[in-house]
Parts: sequence; C-alpha cells; structure tokens
Amino acid sequence: MKSLSKTFNLDRLKQTQYKAVWEFQNGEVDKEQFECRACCDKEIIVRRDKDGFLAISCDCKEEKKIKAQKAKEQKRYEENIQAAKIREGFIGKTFADFKELAGKKEAKLAAMDYVYNFEFYRKKGIGITFIGKCGRGKSLLSHIIEQELLDKGYTVINVVAKEFYDDIKNTYSNPAQETSKLIDSAKKVDLLVIDNLNAKRFGADELEKLFIILNYRIENNKPFIVNSTGDMKYLERQLTEDHVSRLIGKNGDPIVVGGIDMRRKHGEAITKLREQNIDKLRAEGRG
Repeated sequence: MKSLSKTFNLDRLKQTQYKAVWEFQNGEVDKEQFECRACCDKEIIVRRDKDGFLAISCDCKEEKKIKAQKAKEQKRYEENIQAAKIREGFIGKTFADFKELAGKKEAKLAAMDYVYNFEFYRKKGIGITFIGKCGRGKSLLSHIIEQELLDKGYTVINVVAKEFYDDIKNTYSNPAQETSKLIDSAKKVDLLVIDNLNAKRFGADELEKLFIILNYRIENNKPFIVNSTGDMKYLERQLTEDHVSRLIGKNGDPIVVGGIDMRRKHGEAITKLREQNIDKLRAEGRG
C-alpha cells in the first residue's frame, strides 16, 4: 500500500512540474532569449492531453550531448598539438572583418560558401586551397572559417605548417609527448587547416611527413584547408607533381586571394596615426 501511495505522490509531483513547464512554454515568454526556442532550454517539450501532461525529450538534449563531446575532443586535439590554438590576432574575427576589396571578393565568397555548406563538403571530404602573396588575407580567412565552424560544434585545428612539423619533431626527443597522439589529432579532427605551406621553408622529409597526414585525410574523406604563398606555377615548381595532383583532386583549383597587401595597409595606418600624434606634440610646443 505504501508503495502505491509513493508512486501516486511521485506522479502528482511530476504532473505539477510538467504543468509548470507547459505554462512557461506556452505563456507570453520571449523565446528569442533561449538557445532552443522549441523547449525554452528545458530539454523537454510538454504537451497537454486528456489524462494530464505528457513530456517528450527535445532534440536539443541530444544535440547538447554531441556538442559537449565535440568540445571535449577539440580540447584534447589542442592539448595534443600546441600550435593548434587560434592565434591572438585572429580571435573573434568574422567575415565582417574581411574587407571586400578588389581581388579578394571571390575568396571571401568561397569561404562563406564553405562555412554555410560545410556539412555537405565535410561528407565529401572537400576542402579549399588558398594561394596568394603575403599579407593578402589567407590566414585571416582560414581563421574565420575555423571559428565559424567551432561555433557550429565541429572540431577544427589550425596549424602553421613549420610549427606543426616542429611539434612532431620535438616528440622524438621528449618522452612526455607522444607522436602518435599528435598525428592522430591531425588525422581525426573534422577540419584540418595548414597555414603557410611554403615549400621553400621545408626539406623533402618535412614535406613528406605533412603529406602523410594529408594523404590519410584524402583517403578517408576528411577535409583540409591549405594556405600557400605564391601562385599555381609556384606550387607546381616547389611541390612534387603527385602533391599538386592530390591537392587539386580533393580541393579543386586553388582560390587566389589577391588585391592589396593588408599588412602593409595596416602599417600605413599606424604610420599615419603616429605622424598625427607627433604633429600634435609639436603644435603643443612639447617637441
């Protein structure tokens, strides 16, 4: 008898709780404030029927679990690869920060398309190869892509090619680091971004080790983005024919990021500001 009474009381308590949630979800509440508008972040959706209130699990509950798991994976990947963290100068950058200047519009559109349709590209294992002279915005675009996809719950690491190779090399003499963990992270992450793949800075052995990872991703339909200084002729001259063939076969023709040198433009703005401040000091008789 006690057991029946306890069950009855629990059911009544549950119905009271469900009623409160139902009234909240169907009341005059601004749903824009919630991450999930369907359940108002309650992780259940309550319906009313003839016997009282019925709760069903909201899809967001499973999505949160997946997102939390991805966040754990992301942290592990970044811990395994020290060079994988977003560089400070790029933190918080969005497509609004990439100016649509001459020679850069197509590259920006290609990057936006890649983010908006990433699930399609991810399943196909399709990436992007950005090429162009120094300071044109290749690194900025790839960091924007990375942060946009991290916000969507994907795992992404962005490494500078030379630093990444040095990470691998350092594991050979450091027992506390495991080469296999580092390489596995680069192989398994949803998107791998390799910045500054400038062949002149690499020996044949270094390039070969990087392409072992890229080849694994190609063969397992896992996308990657590569940034390289120079044009197509430069790539053909500096890389092996097989390397170039694999890049084009998986990422399509390289996308040129052209136009002005954004670093120089920024430097000119700094110089102008400094000159204005110096003129102000002179005008005040302080110089």
